[in-house]
Amino acid sequence: MERAVFLRSLSTTTTLSCSRFFSRSSHRLASLSSKRHRLLSNLQRRSLFRNHVRLISTASPPSIYLKGHFCALSTRAIATSSPQSSPDVLGAHDDVAEKFGFDKVSEQFIEECKSRAVLYKHKKTGAEVMSVSNEDENKVFGIVLRTPPKDSTGIPHILEHSVLCGSRKYPLKEPFVELLKGSLHTFLNAFTYPDRTCYPVASTNMKDFYNLVDVYLDAVFFPKCVEDFQTFQQEGWHYELNDPSEDITYKGVVFNEMKGVYSQPDNILGRTSQQALFPDNTYGVDSGGDPQVIPKLTFEEFKEFHRKYYHPSNARIWFYGDDDPNERLRILSEYLDMFDASSAPNESRVEHQKLFSEPVKIVEKYPAAEGGDLKKKHMVCLNWLLSDKPLDLETELALGFLDHLMLGTPASPLRKILLESGLGDAIVGGGIEDELLQPQFSIGLKNVSEENIQKVEELVMNTLKKLAEEGFDSNAVEASMNTIEFSLRENNTGSFPRGLALMLRSIGKWVYDMDPFEPLKYQRPLMTLKARIAEEGSKAVFAPLIENFILNNPHRVTIEMQPDPEKATTDEAVEREVLDKVKASMTEEDLAELARATHELKLKQETPDPPEALKSVPSLSLQDIPKKPIYVPIEVGDINGIKVLRHDLFTNDVLYSEVVFDMSSLKQELLPLVPLFCQSLLEMGTKDMDFVQLNQLIGRKTGGISVYPSTSSVRGKEHPSSHLIVRGKAMSDRAEDLFNLLSLQTLKC
Repeated sequence: MERAVFLRSLSTTTTLSCSRFFSRSSHRLASLSSKRHRLLSNLQRRSLFRNHVRLISTASPPSIYLKGHFCALSTRAIATSSPQSSPDVLGAHDDVAEKFGFDKVSEQFIEECKSRAVLYKHKKTGAEVMSVSNEDENKVFGIVLRTPPKDSTGIPHILEHSVLCGSRKYPLKEPFVELLKGSLHTFLNAFTYPDRTCYPVASTNMKDFYNLVDVYLDAVFFPKCVEDFQTFQQEGWHYELNDPSEDITYKGVVFNEMKGVYSQPDNILGRTSQQALFPDNTYGVDSGGDPQVIPKLTFEEFKEFHRKYYHPSNARIWFYGDDDPNERLRILSEYLDMFDASSAPNESRVEHQKLFSEPVKIVEKYPAAEGGDLKKKHMVCLNWLLSDKPLDLETELALGFLDHLMLGTPASPLRKILLESGLGDAIVGGGIEDELLQPQFSIGLKNVSEENIQKVEELVMNTLKKLAEEGFDSNAVEASMNTIEFSLRENNTGSFPRGLALMLRSIGKWVYDMDPFEPLKYQRPLMTLKARIAEEGSKAVFAPLIENFILNNPHRVTIEMQPDPEKATTDEAVEREVLDKVKASMTEEDLAELARATHELKLKQETPDPPEALKSVPSLSLQDIPKKPIYVPIEVGDINGIKVLRHDLFTNDVLYSEVVFDMSSLKQELLPLVPLFCQSLLEMGTKDMDFVQLNQLIGRKTGGISVYPSTSSVRGKEHPSSHLIVRGKAMSDRAEDLFNLLSLQTLKC
């Protein structure tokens, strides 16, 4: 196969790239993305995806290939020094804040992201605003509201959908569909957590950004849905009856979405684990909605929830980027000044879950397809609530480090021992989760035989005890430390806006009335942790964490998931019985009215918005779009007959490299094996070292290496372009180590 080498870089600043300090997987963050917490999936009618809890991606953006020439490869040229950033980033003055009705609460320069952050409080309502100013053109706005549900009717989730269906200034059925047609947004979304709802947007175009901000503010505070019963029916739930002679059915966007979520074993496990760990507070119910409970929600309850929680007094508002911080306050004042203070901050506060005095075991069934040996389809997951209160930043970082050591790579001991035990074939549970008020730890296996359920629990406990007693391999500790520090300093969030990654990190503490600045500053706790490990040894640091937070912690819930091929049928029968009783209780007039209402709702959905409503949505003109493309420098050279492309950009001293192999000559029958081959290159070691040693070496010397196939169609050609790409990254002073490892993996595998 022919080869080509691409050396590329991505302009970065030193902001925080993860929802906590670092990500265990390059794809973990958009899977938003997700570990054991459920995702509230994509709403197919709208080009907005909604993740229930986690939404961040650290995957690298695609390469840009241009043309030029150069003679020699220079690492120095790749890793150019950081442009000087003055700490005196423009911030709103006190008199400007006073003019717009705000008090300046605090102001700090955040070295990690080269930003000046100012915390304001709106005098009239108490709304809190974090205004982060820097040179990042990818501007971010977000408004976050605490929305703790008291039941599983799914009010927060249904409201999150519904407020996006038109507002006072933008009275369309779906203004965001129209926004997508005339916007240069880099992010346009909304998502629901178990205790809060977020509405973030981002754009590199100033006019577009402020358009999006205005649409979102109007949608949150003045939505049409609180006056429109049909929007509640459409997005939440309603009885559907096309003809009085037919059966009544449930319909609704969220209802249908959650029926899908509740049919997936991993989602059932995640929901069961969370609710079992938090039986006494808001996390003990489902903010996304339980399909059996959603139909109990009334329109009055829906409206009251919005009135209570969608209020400036209950809001945390975030601005980030290179726009004018004074303009931010002016825009906000126009909305916030319309409200008076409310009691929402007290009513929305999340209560702490008290710790159990002894462990709990729960058996839950999940719908399974007929066929196969169902006795080997069990799932077992051990879950701990780690503390009865939020943790300080240093402890949180240490636990994240421990999580990476135990589970972060295929060579990590807890992960490796579980998978090699033969007791199951895949990990379940997400390790350490710290996105809610109190942190959790979950680990287990899926596809476990019925007779091995107890063995899985024993293996997890015994492995944790062994790790506490014997500690971790010094090479593994060094590799994890390098991986974590590299991730923090690189801050490569890919196509995901850095400002949004920072916002979600800050909100994780801010929403619980803690310091919003602290989560943005990782250098001090990281240096403290490194110093402790150097002075005391890793065992002295991590053994107490395993013992105190996990082994000796009685707040443990063991979940056994049993396959039930009849569960789906049983659930449908229960739903059918409820609906049949509803129909039996109706008169002929009631049924005729329901059929008429069903027809009216469908007619509304199918009727286009009037032209005057469409004109209300702001859009960009050609004059608002930059006419010059973004310039990416490139030089093309040749080393030993191999074409080399070099992009000399600021990358915060990180070298990015790609070795690209042409697969066009590969036999067609071998193509299905390419993904397995890519995985094998990373997980089977080399001729001279096993995969544990290889993974540790990669972790110690680089920021990571990945191997994957890439195919795409070529305009005007019948045959596609197909390549195998080996991608790696390292600090510039480790360039030789990186290329040695790339050579080792491709030539000595």
